[in-house]
Parts: sequence; structure tokens; C-alpha cells
Amino acid sequence: MSQIAPALTQNKGILSMTWRYSLAGNRDLRIDFMRGIALVMMVVAHTEVMSIFNIFTWERFGLTTGAEGFVILSGFMLGMLNRARLQKAVLLTISWGLYLRAWKIYRVNIIIIVSFLLLGYLPFIDVFEVTHFTDRFSGTSWSLYPVTPQIKETWFNIILYLQIGPHQTQILGLYIFLLLLSPLFLGMLQRGHVYWLLGLSLLVYGCWQRWPVRVTPSEFEFAFPLLAWQFIFVLGMASGWYKEELISFARTSPGKVVVVALVIVALVLGFVAQNHTNPFMPPALLMHVIPPAEFNAFYHTWAAKNGLGPIRVLNDICLMVTVYLLLTWCWQPLYRLAGWFLIPLGQRSLYTFILHVYVVLAVSQFVTFDLWRQDWMVNTLVHATALGVLWLLAKYNVAARWIPN
Repeated sequence: MSQIAPALTQNKGILSMTWRYSLAGNRDLRIDFMRGIALVMMVVAHTEVMSIFNIFTWERFGLTTGAEGFVILSGFMLGMLNRARLQKAVLLTISWGLYLRAWKIYRVNIIIIVSFLLLGYLPFIDVFEVTHFTDRFSGTSWSLYPVTPQIKETWFNIILYLQIGPHQTQILGLYIFLLLLSPLFLGMLQRGHVYWLLGLSLLVYGCWQRWPVRVTPSEFEFAFPLLAWQFIFVLGMASGWYKEELISFARTSPGKVVVVALVIVALVLGFVAQNHTNPFMPPALLMHVIPPAEFNAFYHTWAAKNGLGPIRVLNDICLMVTVYLLLTWCWQPLYRLAGWFLIPLGQRSLYTFILHVYVVLAVSQFVTFDLWRQDWMVNTLVHATALGVLWLLAKYNVAARWIPN
């Protein structure tokens, strides 16, 4: 027995090492994996039928959604990549590249808006699900495009200022403004003013929580108010900029304490999320430890989605650290299980996101969107097909020459 125990310990150590993430190269596939998860969550949310996918993606592992993951990871990648670029190029050059990227995404946004406007004139295409927002609980719908005739000048203005468009792509408007602000953020990081940057960002976020205002006329402000959502983008950018330092800190004793605390918070909030009062989720799949009234009061006060309540921000941070650690320790089995699917989506996240609204339109031609109808097999097939089409498009770079990534 004395010889068997060390052997078992050694085998466990070998198994642990073979499972760990150990790929060489500058590209961190764990980030791509996480971006793939965020994209799956958003595609499932925007294809509004109730399937098995919803059970795992609809605020099931915490009070967080794919939209927050998309914004945080976008900031993270910009911070990580531009720190290296700024060692070879000046900030003005990097800023010009960011402005060109914002301009490209702006043009894409205009094309999306106009394309659905034109498709609406075709009698054999029903554009309702991409030109309206529907509250699935009450069944009330709001048009996201004008319902009365408009003069040419009005059309020009509402399109130019992104005041209309599919709700499924509103986050692109937020991303444009965040890119325009990114040179300022990068300049502060380059000068070592990270605490000033985080402090000012937190101050703006806090002021918005107290006095919510829209600083742009664009439609995205209703779902993703710029002054609130800039905070998690800045957090992501600062984390990406200091990625190596944060990883080194995590290996120290104080760092391990912080990491454990973050994981514990993620687990606690994951437990809280199981008490969600989501009316579309079968009650048997939810816990009922926290009374519904207390959960709703907590959720809407501290974890609101559109306004990014402070507990939601905390949950975003803790959950992303936890998932990153899980991918680090269990990379090989997780990669074999889902990496082959999620990584191509994550590596072409903007490309996939742009195309997904057209996939949603295509699905809506054959399927009636309804979250009350729990036809699990059919709806799961619908989600799987939509995700499969997007994966094939991303895998084989269909129309990649014209669609930015």
C-alpha cells in the first residue's frame, strides 16, 4: 500500500498536467473558447424559442448574459493586443486603426439597417422578428422602424444616427462608440494611469446608476446605455493590458486567496441564479430557496441587465475568472467536448455576430417565435441548426472578404 499511494498521486499529477492548457503561441484559445460561449448564448437568446440550449444559457450559471461576455472580451482583446502593438507603433497610428475599424462597423450597421428596410418590401419575406421587439411575457410588440411615411431627410437622420435597426444587432452601436473612446483608454494605460482610468470609469458608471441619461441619440442606448456599459469594457481592457501581471499575481499566495474568493463568489451567485423567477423556465428546473418576491427585488435593484447592476458586474468578473481557470485546468477534455465548435465561432466573433441576425430572419420564416411553447425536441433542433449554419459559415469563411471580423 505504501508503494501504491505515491503511484496514484503521481498518476493524478500526470493526468492533471495532460489536461492543462499548454499550447504555445501568442493566441490564447481559452479566450476564443469563451467568446464562442458568449456567441452561443446570444444566438440562442435571439432565436426566441424554448429549447434545451436555454436551460444552459439563460442566466443559469450566474446573473450574466452573453452580451456582457462579448463586451468584456472585446475590451480584453483590445487591451492585450494593443499593448504589444504600442511597443512598435505610436498611439496615433493605433488610434487611426481603431477609428477605421469603428468606421467599418458603422458602415456594416448601416447596411444591416437598410437591408432589412428593403427586405420588408418583398412580399414573400416576413421581417417582423427583426424589425420589432416583442415582450414574450405579455406579447406586446414595438416597431423598431417607422410605421408611418417619413420624408427623405428624416430617413437620412434616423439611419445616420442609428436610431432604427434590429434589436439583435444593437450592441454593434455600443461597440462603435467604445472603439472611438478606446484611444483615450489606451493612452491612459500606456502612461501607467490605470487607477485613474478605472476610477473615472467607475465614477461615470456610478453617476449613471444614480442619474441615468442617454448621451447619444442612437437606439442601442435603450438596451446598452453607453455610460453604464463602458465600465465593463474598461475593466476588460485593463485586464487584457495587464494580463501577464495578473497571471503572475494569481500564482502568489495573496493572488491565490483573491482567485479563491472570486470563485466562491461565482459559485454563490450561481446558486442565487438557480432561484430565478424566469416564467418561461420549467419550475422543476429552478430552485425555490429564495422567495420570488425577494429574488425579484434583489435582481432588479442590484443585478439589472440593461443598467448593469453592480452585482451583475461582480458576477461577470467572478464567472469569467472561474471559466478561465476551468479551461486552464481541464483544457483537453473541454476542447474535445466543445472546443472544435466554439473556437471557430470565437475566432470569428464579429463576423458571426453580424451574420446571426440574417440567420434569425431565416429561422423566423419557418418557425413562430414563442417562448411559452415548450416543444423541446423541435426547438432544440431549431437552435442546433441555426448554430450549425453559423459554425459552417465561420469555419469556411463564407463572404469573409466583405464581412469584417
